[in-house]
Amino acid sequence: MSDASRLLHEEADAWARLGSTFTHVPDDRFEEPTLTPEGWSPKDAMFHVAGWMRDCAVQLGLIAAGSFDPTEETREAIERQNQRWFEVSRSMSPADVRADFLEARGRMVEAFGALDDVTPVAVEWFEESGALHYAKHIEDLLAFLGEPSP
Repeated sequence: MSDASRLLHEEADAWARLGSTFTHVPDDRFEEPTLTPEGWSPKDAMFHVAGWMRDCAVQLGLIAAGSFDPTEETREAIERQNQRWFEVSRSMSPADVRADFLEARGRMVEAFGALDDVTPVAVEWFEESGALHYAKHIEDLLAFLGEPSP
């Protein structure tokens, strides 16, 4: 199995776990702002994950085109982006967030699969925006639901 195939398989497994965990969130708790100490709801977390998947698709396109600029990746820039997505998600309907979540994942996986050269930077973006990121939010969701971590 190639590295790209392995990474796609790992992402798909983690995606299934994340999706399953989100399905356990009752509709009446989806917008409850107690997922994190910062006041995120499961809906906010879903939009946040979608945001990073959307950004990953863009960055993978830039990597493929040879125009990726790593200087934009600072801790402060990441925190500012997370805050912007949090503010946007608060005004969105649950249905729109769920649709965006699915669409963003499709774009990210498609962009990764289209790479001719899977560089270490591309791998990092894909893992950090995909399987590794999903795992963090699965833990948060399980704690929110009062369920044990796997």
